Amino acid sequence: MVGARRVVVKVGSSSLTGSNGLLSPERMASLAAQISLLRGGGAEVILVSSGAVAAGLGRLGWRPGEVTLRERQSAAAVGQSLLIDAYRELFGPHGIEVAQLLLVRGDLDDRRRYVHVRNTLSTLLRHGLLPIVNENDTVAVDELKFGDNDTLAGLVAMVADANLLVLLTDTDGFYDADPRVVPTARRIQDVYSVTESLTRMAGSPGSRIGTGGMSTKLEAARIAMDAGIDTVIVSSNESSVLCRVVAGELLGTTFHARRDPLPRKKLWMLHAKRAGGRLTLDDGAVAAVLGRSASLLLPGITEVSGVFRAGDVVELAAPSGRVIGKGIVNCSSWDLQARLQHRSSGGHAREFRVVHHREMSALKGVELDAAVDAGVGIAGPRT
Repeated sequence: MVGARRVVVKVGSSSLTGSNGLLSPERMASLAAQISLLRGGGAEVILVSSGAVAAGLGRLGWRPGEVTLRERQSAAAVGQSLLIDAYRELFGPHGIEVAQLLLVRGDLDDRRRYVHVRNTLSTLLRHGLLPIVNENDTVAVDELKFGDNDTLAGLVAMVADANLLVLLTDTDGFYDADPRVVPTARRIQDVYSVTESLTRMAGSPGSRIGTGGMSTKLEAARIAMDAGIDTVIVSSNESSVLCRVVAGELLGTTFHARRDPLPRKKLWMLHAKRAGGRLTLDDGAVAAVLGRSASLLLPGITEVSGVFRAGDVVELAAPSGRVIGKGIVNCSSWDLQARLQHRSSGGHAREFRVVHHREMSALKGVELDAAVDAGVGIAGPRT
């Protein structure tokens, strides 16, 4: 991390609020002072900040645990301007002008809008401004949401070609079990690949660890690692934590970037573009796709799910149902179903290339797991 020139900092509500669930001026001031020091040292910084709902609840006098989803969205509508005004007042004395970007999933799902977001971030940084990014909670519903600002932060780091992603939270790293439940839980200092076993450690969104957002932080780290970006999950309660992390001090858990980051289009396809359907592959196709980087041919497909057109992005899944990657299909779901039905009725299955290997991207970290499921070995370390 030493010498990181472009840093994305994500701060969650738990790191910005006090015991009453409302925004803490002291915590926000500490964050602003640290970011100012990073910029003074030559780093460009993008801040992905939660807190709009908390700010709105405070202004409206509503209790955090007693509001409906619609009321939360209303609180976000009130609070977003309050949040950005608070940041403007805090960064002003440091000579830093802030710029607000409110995003929904469609802004990165669409390739042209994705490029526009990249260009906007680049322009703001070039002019010395501090981009402050948040999800547009006032309009985001399930089909438009990123799911969590952790995921948004991973995508922003990817879009902006960052060198480092720092996820500030209320725990001091990633543990092999919930430290609040298991006293012997061990903090993992270094991670080089997000495997299935690591995902199980994070817990589901409904578990006690998942409630704290560790599963979404793991997903953010996966996105950043694929893009060649180091990620650190660290406690916001550590003194001068941002400066210490950027200086290379070993705090929290570091997720090391892969040495062979994916090309930009494959990154977009794998992590930003939502899939229109799913293709389930047999063991032989899994081995060919993961072990030999081969194109996906018709005989390797066992099931087609969803409705999609030629040129859409679909998920590629192993027989177990585990998603191993994504690809751009060369035919529609209707055409593909017809071809499979023809094969099942005894017709000849032509070796039609459903997904070209150049239009395919595998999830790093599941490669060896999926290959083992298929009874295939993959040589070499995972990076």
